[in-house]
Amino acid sequence: MEKKSIGFGTRGTLLIIYQMLAYAGYCAFTNFPQNVMSEYYGGTTTTTLMNLFGSLIGYCVTYFIVAPNIGKIKSMKRVGIILGIVSLIVCAGICFIPPTQKVLWCICFVLVLIFTQLWGCFFVTQLIGNWFPRRKGTVMGIVTMSFPIVTGICLSLFMTHFYSVLGTSGSITVAAITAFSPYWILSLIGLIICAIWLKDFPEQCGAYRDNDKSFTPEMAQEMLMRELEARKNSCWKRSKIWGCKDWWLQAIPSSLLLACAMAFMVQIIPVLFSYGAELDVLAVPGFVLMSSGANAVLFGLSIFACFGSWLLGVLDTKYGTKTAVFITSWIMLVAGVLGIIGNVWCAVAACWCLGLFMGAASNFALSSIVRYWRAEDFPSVMSGAPPLGTVIGAAFPFIVASIASAMSYKAAFGFVGIMAIVCIVCISLFKPRGVAEYDRKLRIAAGLEPDDVLFDRLDYEKRMNAK
Repeated sequence: MEKKSIGFGTRGTLLIIYQMLAYAGYCAFTNFPQNVMSEYYGGTTTTTLMNLFGSLIGYCVTYFIVAPNIGKIKSMKRVGIILGIVSLIVCAGICFIPPTQKVLWCICFVLVLIFTQLWGCFFVTQLIGNWFPRRKGTVMGIVTMSFPIVTGICLSLFMTHFYSVLGTSGSITVAAITAFSPYWILSLIGLIICAIWLKDFPEQCGAYRDNDKSFTPEMAQEMLMRELEARKNSCWKRSKIWGCKDWWLQAIPSSLLLACAMAFMVQIIPVLFSYGAELDVLAVPGFVLMSSGANAVLFGLSIFACFGSWLLGVLDTKYGTKTAVFITSWIMLVAGVLGIIGNVWCAVAACWCLGLFMGAASNFALSSIVRYWRAEDFPSVMSGAPPLGTVIGAAFPFIVASIASAMSYKAAFGFVGIMAIVCIVCISLFKPRGVAEYDRKLRIAAGLEPDDVLFDRLDYEKRMNAK
């Protein structure tokens, strides 16, 4: 018997790299302007408000235009590449538009938020679902390391380079172009990788799902045809998703975890700057990644976030998304409590806890669908999900910025702690068997053959985890 590969395969690895680069581009071009450039274009309240508008419009496009027609899209890869190219064009706009044209810059920034969201967070991620249906938790644990790396290490480098060039040239445009160019180039490399080496499904280019070579090409092709036909008959329509109690109980904590993480990540620099010289003791002269106290905290945040993304991704795969979300919610609660205390060292610890759950929070919305729903239902459940995550994710940066502006960042951390308690309660009430029971009712109502596939999967995982 052929030994099962534990790797991802050459093309699977290239897909992982593509997703990481797409996430890096999305994070840099939506995060950095709010963290570093906001003071020249209206402040954090303005940029987070633009973030709210752009994210909501992006979701409306996905929900009302893309989702109803997802079955008509012949190639996710091709549409993703087109959206990626458009993203790079509008991303260049926020570099070239000067501060004297604030309204035009804000419009361009909204376009950045719309197109990078559609590209990096939807169409590329759809490919991950097609290529790694059973290992998505592990894969997403790897690719979402882009968020902490870009937010921590790369934001530190961007900030240092931006202000250095700005001080030398005196031009915000020159500083933005030079500081953003590495992320623009990396995104372009990702698009080239996709164009040359990737397809919508691994079978279309001689590769294997989950890199499992025990499947012959004939078996893989037959599986692909069966799955495509099954997707046409999926009984999980958008209206049915809204009526599933357990969908909400897993969607609420998944959405709140990511929203709280991103709310602070898009303004982590103002948070750190609020402590002024108190952080200077952490600086390491001569080491660019820790050249200032703020840089040192960002560097530590990246390390913790990468570790958290990997560890919680493994826990997700081995013990289930419910367990991973429960643990992550407690980490978020610790971050909120530490931030309330207000001591500078507690604030640093809170930021590092923030890194731990930030690295993991990006995984759960996707992995929970793969874990608790059928493979053929993945596109409809993923694309037809309620707008909960997007509405919350778009609103929270503005809410946190408003709370910090009206009161303090201690109050904002308190808000995060309250949201953590909501997460703990919801995920404790979530029952994976409730999804299976609801699925059976939908199949019977749709005239499909009821079966025990989801129940058997849960029983098998329970037996494996008991060993």
